[in-house]
Amino acid sequence: MNFAAVDAEDLASCVSCGLCLPHCPTYRITGDDSQSPRGRIGLVAAVRSGDIALDGGVREALESCVQCMGCLPACPSSVRYDRIITPVIDDLAAKSSRKSLVKRLFFAPLTRPRLLRAITVVANVAGRVHLVPKRFPVPPVGSATRRLRLPATATNPRGDVVLFRGCVMDAWYPQVHQATIDVLDRLGYNVKLSDPSLCCGALHAHAGLATRASTLTSRVDEAFPGATLVVNSAGCGAHLARHAENMGEVVDVMEFVSRHLDEATFAPAAQAKDAVVVHDACHLRNIQGTHLAAHRVLGLFYEVRPIPDEGLCCGAGGAYAIEHPKAAELIVERKNNAIQSVIDDKVRYLASGNPGCAGHLHSHRPASWGSVEIVHPIELVARALSTSHPRAGETGRT
Repeated sequence: MNFAAVDAEDLASCVSCGLCLPHCPTYRITGDDSQSPRGRIGLVAAVRSGDIALDGGVREALESCVQCMGCLPACPSSVRYDRIITPVIDDLAAKSSRKSLVKRLFFAPLTRPRLLRAITVVANVAGRVHLVPKRFPVPPVGSATRRLRLPATATNPRGDVVLFRGCVMDAWYPQVHQATIDVLDRLGYNVKLSDPSLCCGALHAHAGLATRASTLTSRVDEAFPGATLVVNSAGCGAHLARHAENMGEVVDVMEFVSRHLDEATFAPAAQAKDAVVVHDACHLRNIQGTHLAAHRVLGLFYEVRPIPDEGLCCGAGGAYAIEHPKAAELIVERKNNAIQSVIDDKVRYLASGNPGCAGHLHSHRPASWGSVEIVHPIELVARALSTSHPRAGETGRT
């Protein structure tokens, strides 16, 4: 293996300045240059040229990357680290047939909604009796299934949008879908739902299962040609935005709401505001560049407090927290300390736009946060607009 799929020009574009180091979570917890973007780029280049062998230490350094892409906006040379590490992770996964098989089996329920919900219910029960390891971020709401309510008649004047239900979001966070539907309806859009068996392949791609990821992404892409796909999972949105080719647009829900606030029939809150700490998911901040949309929208109704750590990753990283639990715990500890620095008696919520981040933060939340509720930003918008309950004349349909 010589990482032939990595572009030599991408490797050469790194000048090893080190400005990426403060933005790399694994470097921050280790201080080891091999655990940084520039260090990994150097290792890939050396393996590619035959100067070093791909031994266990090199492999460990490369596989330990969270793939948060915090180095992308930090790099003054615009090094495309994403185009370097992605084929490397794919090659490493292909080289280990046993690991690939385990990952495929682990992700198999993602395209089987009933199976995923059943596993989630069992996991929640097991979690309550402390049989599930802490690194498995099974949310407490996962066992609650609910029918999504759509307006009985689709007569909104702004047109149609498709809400991408996904796999994990649909099984674990149905209340986020309902909040999304309510807010989009309030903005004047007819909401259509994707089939919950459609998985975008983001988790597969992150794990190096490139072929399976491509197949799943193509299914989503072909299902909605020319459509506006609204996504409330930052990881799914980032993946589809980069890889879907036939859709009209893939847009994060908070970015969509931010764009269309002028079409809304509501006014900003005038009363004293509760405070919300906003966690910027890496997929929104480093890949899509739309993280400030949540700050703008929530600022209409709440006092918004950013986390003072320049968006450093929380350590969730797809299945990273499961494969690298010790590193993930050290990373989230740093994130928790930064969050704690802005929490006081006024803070009622911690908002995150990615299910993996929300679950990871929930499973590692310190007691010092008290009753702070971890929610999706769109849930807070729906609550502020009082759209979380059925309106007169509505009937439930899925």
